[in-house]
Amino acid sequence: MKKKKIELSLVTVNYGTSEKIQKLFDSLKKYAGNIEWEWIIVDNNSAHNDAEKIEHCIAQESSIHLLKLQENIGFGKANDEAVRFAQGEYIGFINPDIQIQPNCLEELLSFLVHHSRVGIITPALQSPQGNFLENTWDFPTFWSLIKKRLFARKQKKVPTSDPHSVAWAQGSFLIISQKLFRKLGGFDPRFFLFFEDTDLCRRCWEAGHQVVQIPTARAFHSEHRLSGKDIFRSFLRKTFWIHVLSMIQYFWKWRGKKKPNIF
Repeated sequence: MKKKKIELSLVTVNYGTSEKIQKLFDSLKKYAGNIEWEWIIVDNNSAHNDAEKIEHCIAQESSIHLLKLQENIGFGKANDEAVRFAQGEYIGFINPDIQIQPNCLEELLSFLVHHSRVGIITPALQSPQGNFLENTWDFPTFWSLIKKRLFARKQKKVPTSDPHSVAWAQGSFLIISQKLFRKLGGFDPRFFLFFEDTDLCRRCWEAGHQVVQIPTARAFHSEHRLSGKDIFRSFLRKTFWIHVLSMIQYFWKWRGKKKPNIF
């Protein structure tokens, strides 16, 4: 029997999140619809035998592959490593703490397939309690980031139901064609964690493709974010300083350049 063509290669980076991955897996089995998909999970050298727990979870699943790395190479580079083995026409980057809702993948893929100017697509994210979460923003400035840290909002109003262009979307759940992703050069390896999604979306716009949110496509997402802690408590956390370093690298990379036009 002829093997079915894979439409979507989902990629998830794991770092001690095996329990969340099980919930994501359950939602994929329940709500992936008629899409032919594969799932590549990249373990970034997790401690406490976390990769082995995932192996046990997916032991009987031929469409799910676990890639175990010998060191933590960062979020963007781990995703790039997985794409090397992806067979799907489209790549879906999806974090472990995501749980898709009915018709989510089908709506996203359908819109992407039928709109050639769209390069990256993202759904609306909600907390498990149903609150809408911010996952799209304008391109950052130094002062906008300070304001966001001091007056961070985890929750946002119910988005319009119409698809709309956004400057950049959070990398917790993005879909892009494999062809375009490779053309853009993948994630920039200089970003270990944070800003790799901002940078990718900016390069997408620079290449003449839109970044679009489809509000009727929904997924649950944890309200907890590594970069969303109170700024004064954050000084003691390693991820805060990684965020600062990535911010400096982002602004240095794009120094002196105008923001792309959003259309």
